[in-house]
Amino acid sequence: MASSTVNTGTEATATIPAKVPACPLDQEVRAVVLLDEEQRIVYVNPPAQEALARLGAENPRTLWDLPAQLQPAVQANRPASASTPEMRKLADGLWGVYLPMRELDPEWLGSMVEAEQMAAVGQLAATVAKEIGGPNTSIQVAVDHLLGGCGAEHEETRETLQKVLSQTERITRLTRQLIALADPGRPQLKPVDLNEIAGSACELMETSFSERDIECVWDPEEGPVRALADRNHLLQALVNLLLNARTALQSWTGERRIRLRSEANGDRVYLHIEDSGPGIPAEDLSRVFLPFVSTTGGTGMGLFLTRQILVEQRGGIRVKSPNELGGATFTVYLEKSTDD
Repeated sequence: MASSTVNTGTEATATIPAKVPACPLDQEVRAVVLLDEEQRIVYVNPPAQEALARLGAENPRTLWDLPAQLQPAVQANRPASASTPEMRKLADGLWGVYLPMRELDPEWLGSMVEAEQMAAVGQLAATVAKEIGGPNTSIQVAVDHLLGGCGAEHEETRETLQKVLSQTERITRLTRQLIALADPGRPQLKPVDLNEIAGSACELMETSFSERDIECVWDPEEGPVRALADRNHLLQALVNLLLNARTALQSWTGERRIRLRSEANGDRVYLHIEDSGPGIPAEDLSRVFLPFVSTTGGTGMGLFLTRQILVEQRGGIRVKSPNELGGATFTVYLEKSTDD
């Protein structure tokens, strides 16, 4: 603490503390919480009250009433001497923390909860996939054998067996996706150029779009848009979204157009993927990222896996329908990188 020396006119001088600017807690713009030795909350200032209310944690009484993701951060800031006699004598054992405002972003906090839920789903999915895989392979082998013994005179039987084989192949694809869900690999987050990765995704899909008379327009924000992400995982997520847009347009009789736009705003970067297709019914908007839910006739795992990839990179995805083109817009968001 700074101090000042006062000359009393004698040989002795007195040193007194300099005045320290103070801000009342109710005027502090940061989110402040005070707790006692028993980890009971004794005071929450207005910014903290507002932030916690957005997370559904109004009027918390103890540390354990705070959102689960905040509890370790708060505990980690507890003074080591909180339970010592000196601490109790000084302030009746009270201690205060600034709540980490980034974790108070409802969108970010929600994505962390989703990540935990998806990890549990992934483990269950892997178990189910392995149980399905064995019998499904046996069925495929048996059907192949039966097909080999069917001559031209059994055309109707051959068609039926082909349908069975087609469905078992669909099960095989689904089990592979389930296993990938359980172990997608840990992302290695580094500064990347979102524009470069989005451009690569468009290039990979160029031939596929051309064959289906789909126009793809890439409208990047000027200059590099730097994000914190795993390049390969992010590229996979963007290709998944372009495949989803392609599926929505391939039976569409109107304009077939996909538009990508990048954007940097605040501490996040965004990529908007819009299509001119039929859009998504309002009742399905809240369900499209759930497993086994599909509005295009697929397995219903593509968007679920895509969201998992993005959440594991501390990002996420939103959907809006209709958009300016008439279809749906999927918006990917990631942390903005401050490194060059």
